[in-house]
Amino acid sequence: MICESLKTCFDDPGKFLGEWFVLLPALVLLLAAAAAVVLRNLIHATLCLTLSFIALGILFIALGAEFVGFVQLLVYVGAVAMLIVFAILLTRPERLAKSDTALSGLGPAGGALAGFVTLGVLLGFLFTSPIAKKSLPGPASAPVAEIGHALMGDYKAALIVVGVLLTAALVGAAVLAMEDKNS
Repeated sequence: MICESLKTCFDDPGKFLGEWFVLLPALVLLLAAAAAVVLRNLIHATLCLTLSFIALGILFIALGAEFVGFVQLLVYVGAVAMLIVFAILLTRPERLAKSDTALSGLGPAGGALAGFVTLGVLLGFLFTSPIAKKSLPGPASAPVAEIGHALMGDYKAALIVVGVLLTAALVGAAVLAMEDKNS
């Protein structure tokens, strides 16, 4: 795994750095995602979520999926994370009241139990599905230029719909943040 002996690490520094270029973003991804879930301050949790998006993009690039990595960095870090930050900053805290529903009193233990039950159900479906028994396809051989032409050709409508959806979400956050003129 990580260089069996120090001699092999120094004999092939490219291998040593390549392994750490995968392991370090993976560690940052796990820590930032855990912090995003645990932190109670929404701004700090959102910044940790953005850091996990960045680490995931770097991890994709390190594993050889450059297109997916750059899309991750551009779309999730550049658009989705900033949209979440704007929505949090534009929404007034007094409108976010505590919930008095039946599930609100379960606390962290109830949330952890629900998460583990969901994980168990998903893993059960994953391991018993017929798709799990099929062999994985080989790596895709489509160059980035072909993917770009497909996105700007056949999938142009889908890109427009996603853009309209993100714009509507930003406008909705601005409407929520507007002061009531009648009060």
